Amino acid sequence: MTHYLHRAFAADPDVQVLIDLRLVEPAQPEHDGTPGVCQIDHLLIHRWGAFIIESKSVSTEVSVRSDGSGGDEWIRTYNGSHGMPSPIQQANRQAQFLRTYLQNHREQLLGKLTGGSRLLAKMLVGTDQRGFTQMPMQIIVAISDTGRITRLNNWREPEKPFRTFVAKADLVPDKVRGEIEAHRSQGNSLK
Repeated sequence: MTHYLHRAFAADPDVQVLIDLRLVEPAQPEHDGTPGVCQIDHLLIHRWGAFIIESKSVSTEVSVRSDGSGGDEWIRTYNGSHGMPSPIQQANRQAQFLRTYLQNHREQLLGKLTGGSRLLAKMLVGTDQRGFTQMPMQIIVAISDTGRITRLNNWREPEKPFRTFVAKADLVPDKVRGEIEAHRSQGNSLK
């Protein structure tokens, strides 16, 4: 996955690729009180949002089906069938952690608005609160190129709050490019 992302985006000044990102956040403690930790396989940041790419080393078959309540169940075929935690739910937890982390550190990342700037921002966009609460974060689950994805009972990837993809690793850069272009077009149409 790292190879494909590097090849696709290394020369693109509008996309930043972070590999094996580990965040530690005392403000989001673990159940035992230790600082919260989040590890993201691949994070792509672009002008209109971000992608969290959760890589799974599945070289055989993975089957996905609805759990009946809007969630997803994953079955990995390897020496018989074995259940596995949902990588979509894992990436959603990572996105929630990252969003809170960024929001908690927004003044360091974005700077502090002064009185005049706050008033101008409020007049122009209706709020003076800059931050990351509405930042689009899309999920992509990537399996090995040799793996096979079976969508049982017509299972479909979630579309909300943002489109999610489950794909082989070699297809991920094209999916990212397509989504960035859609964001770019929507952003330009708002001008």
